[in-house]
Amino acid sequence: MAIVKMHKVLIIGLERDKAEILENLMNIGVLDVSDIVSKASSEEWTEMVNSDGQEEEVLKLESDIEKVKSALEYLSLYDKRKKAFFKPKRVIDASIYGEIIEDKEKLWSVVEEINKLDEKLTALKTEKNRLENFINTLEPWKSVEIPVDLTSTRTTGIMFGVVPVTVDTKQMISDIEKEIQECYIQLVNTDKDQAYLQIIFHNSREEELIESLKQSGFNRVTFDIKGTVKENIDTSVINIEKIEAEREKLKEAIAEYVNQRNNLEVLYDYLNIQRDKKAVLGRLLRTDKVFILEGWVPDHAVKIFKNDVAKNWHWDCIVDIREPGQEEEYPILLENNRFVEPFELITELYSLPKPTGIDPNPFMAPFFFIFFGLMVSDAGYGLLMALATAFVLYKFKPGETVGKLLKLLFWGGVSTFIWGALFGGWFGDIVEKVSSGNFKLEPLWFNPLTDPMKLLLWSFIFGGIQLYVGMGLKGYNLIREGKVLDAVFDIGFWYILLTGLVLLLVGGNAAIIGKYMSITGVIFLILTQGRHEKNIVKKLIKGVVSLYNAVGFMSDVLSYSRLLALGLATGVIASVINTIGTLLGFSLPGIIVLIFAFVIGHIFNILINALGAFVHSSRLQYVEFFSKFYEGGGKPYKPFKINTKYINIVDGRKV
Repeated sequence: MAIVKMHKVLIIGLERDKAEILENLMNIGVLDVSDIVSKASSEEWTEMVNSDGQEEEVLKLESDIEKVKSALEYLSLYDKRKKAFFKPKRVIDASIYGEIIEDKEKLWSVVEEINKLDEKLTALKTEKNRLENFINTLEPWKSVEIPVDLTSTRTTGIMFGVVPVTVDTKQMISDIEKEIQECYIQLVNTDKDQAYLQIIFHNSREEELIESLKQSGFNRVTFDIKGTVKENIDTSVINIEKIEAEREKLKEAIAEYVNQRNNLEVLYDYLNIQRDKKAVLGRLLRTDKVFILEGWVPDHAVKIFKNDVAKNWHWDCIVDIREPGQEEEYPILLENNRFVEPFELITELYSLPKPTGIDPNPFMAPFFFIFFGLMVSDAGYGLLMALATAFVLYKFKPGETVGKLLKLLFWGGVSTFIWGALFGGWFGDIVEKVSSGNFKLEPLWFNPLTDPMKLLLWSFIFGGIQLYVGMGLKGYNLIREGKVLDAVFDIGFWYILLTGLVLLLVGGNAAIIGKYMSITGVIFLILTQGRHEKNIVKKLIKGVVSLYNAVGFMSDVLSYSRLLALGLATGVIASVINTIGTLLGFSLPGIIVLIFAFVIGHIFNILINALGAFVHSSRLQYVEFFSKFYEGGGKPYKPFKINTKYINIVDGRKV
């Protein structure tokens, strides 16, 4: 249960054999190829070797991959086959794979055609949206019967405009028509924002009329169309119908390519493989005749790598395998037992350890397990989570990252079940509510809703234990680095002081021991925490100031009160859901409401509290626990291998 030991591999081969060697390395799939281009930064090296990168080809392949991906996503909309939530990779024979790839030009024409059809659909959708917006703009003016491009005659003018809905339109029209008799104002329409007006007036009164209208917030509206509003709306509606018909034809044309989806998935994976082959070249160095490659192989895979080199390599090349130097950093691969392995995801989301560090997962996993279950703490919820994740893992066998997450949630469900049974939570208090209080599932330990202070106390105890473990790991790191005295001074003496303070809080006879331990710890810390200072006064001052760190420790312990908060939240919400579900009693409507509230409410409660438990349990590890000892910054182990999304190629044929 630790960081896997790595072996460094150096390969120097002939340029003419490079493609075959890389292909073989990809098929072995255990070598993490290092980027050694940076080592050639000196002038002496740059005169001798060149980078072997093919960035333009990599970019082109990535562009092609995106096009195929887009085509596949579009085809999925029209594929009527049953879709699994977790779709396992298809197993495909190498010979069939080869036949499909030989016909890749035909497949590429399918991709191009689908993307062209998609572009046409997008353009038609844009035009449809434009027409719909155009209709919405014209709709308030639909009752105007005259052509809106008719703005004047020899003696009269016609204009359209709007005023805010807050204006008393009838009064405004009456006032203006009394003042300017040579005009006619018609209220065309109103909505929640404004009133729409059509105005006919004598040309001689135009300026006076406009001035009066402006006093009511009038804004003139002009139309860039010909004919009546209704004619334009009707024409737009007909055009939308034509667009919809054309879109349906295009969709039918795309749907005809659904039977090519499996082959396009093969093409997608093929392009990914080719991209990876080209991308790895950017990490190599070469001359006109030879190339240089460096990488790392895990300890458990060295034998496989050596056997392949000994049996299958017929190329003239040098292969050197050695252990890493003392200060040499290598990629990180973690190896833990089946319980701890899923919790590696928490560390990966934060940062992997350095090669010289320690794997925090064996120490962190039990605490995360406890905290997650304590925050959800309902046996019914835990049982559902464990069964659901176990079914998905067994049935669909998802990939590494998703698999780790589901396994973590499985263990979270187990922990939730245990804590729920201890606290007496089975879908909240549903049994008590349904039985009208005649039957109640008693907690195996205590009910946090009736005794929250007890849970708060245990939250602090769990937090203190985890912080002690974190400090112990810090001491272990110091001892590994040969700093035994630092471990005693910076960790051991703090153990004495903090333990003494805890015993003082306990009271009784323990308080007497705690008092002497606290005094001893304070004296030792004052005398040692300023040991790096030369001046005796500065040594003592720094020692006294260091005692303030005890406040930080207590603050960290208080952070674990979130265990209480989230634990109570789950139970309270579940109880409210059950209360709502039983409001109508056990009549037929009441039973329907109960079922609806129970299913919807508790599913929501599970999801929201499981998410909260994941986030806050992670936060306790990152901020409180890791800060005591952990130093991240490790680079993940990424072997150069065949990475596919849709297919697994069998029988070992090279690709």
